Amino acid sequence: MKLLYRFDDTPLPATDEVGGKGLSLITLYQAGLPVPNGFVLAVSFFEPWLVLLKATPAWKTFLAADDTGLREACQRLKQISSGYELNPEQKKRLREALFALEEKTLFAVRSSSPEEDLEGASFAGCYETVLGVSPDRLEAALHTTFASCLDARIVAYKRERRINHLDPRIAVVVQEQVASEVSGVGFSAHPHTGDPNQAVFESNWGLGETVVAGRVTPDHFVMNKPTRTILERRVGRKERALVLLSGGGTHEREDPRHDQLSLQDGQLQALTEALCVIERRYGRPVDMEWAFAGGRLYVLQARPITAPARARPADATGSGARPGLWDRIKAFFT
Repeated sequence: MKLLYRFDDTPLPATDEVGGKGLSLITLYQAGLPVPNGFVLAVSFFEPWLVLLKATPAWKTFLAADDTGLREACQRLKQISSGYELNPEQKKRLREALFALEEKTLFAVRSSSPEEDLEGASFAGCYETVLGVSPDRLEAALHTTFASCLDARIVAYKRERRINHLDPRIAVVVQEQVASEVSGVGFSAHPHTGDPNQAVFESNWGLGETVVAGRVTPDHFVMNKPTRTILERRVGRKERALVLLSGGGTHEREDPRHDQLSLQDGQLQALTEALCVIERRYGRPVDMEWAFAGGRLYVLQARPITAPARARPADATGSGARPGLWDRIKAFFT
């Protein structure tokens, strides 16, 4: 069993090895889509840590934990795993993969559990992502992402959906970080009406996590896919922006361009074209995370939409920001 898969490796790995997110990125990269380069640390890469963990008294406590004791038991497992070091083989494979990428690259480190994005069980927002990771902080970011598979939220979510919660598995995507000028999400079918001829995009300045997490009111666009015409433009308040720091890490701040649309017509055309290409590859509606940097479009993530759209009431959080389309679509999966 391979410990690591580069995005250009063939043959393609199984979903059980790299998770749906990892397999999607590898597939899209090899299809020539503008996916930032990277690699996936397979489920087997983290097996040594799980073997150690399952030999501890804390694991027995976890197995016996009821709902009231679950959070404490999971927290203890996370604390223990944070002290595990990479073994020589893990370090060797990781070093080889990093050597093939650009020097001084910052990375986005994301979970890719084999259990994410299953029909009826998306785990949306449960696993950890670490952005702007410098090479010297990569191991710490791996610990953070790995530990999320031990989180009480994940275990409870699995229990509710009768997924085996006693066998945690996780793969991790390590991808070149894009210093996004504008980014966001897109859907190849309208997430409210289900119209397959309309693509919907939401965007904000900087990195797309503010849109994904629903921390801002993003700009909103609707495109007619067959004609590539713009049906709707709506300026969002874009209360804050998350930006990449040159030395690593991120910083959230206010952006003064509240009244300015973050996407131009040509960018919307490019987004719609990319979304349609990905939809054709999957043969079903998809959602996509994307970014523009240096005038170039990057596809950061894409997956099939696994449940039909439903109308939802208007958001009324009273806080200025609201859950974005990405947050609303999560409800369709759960």
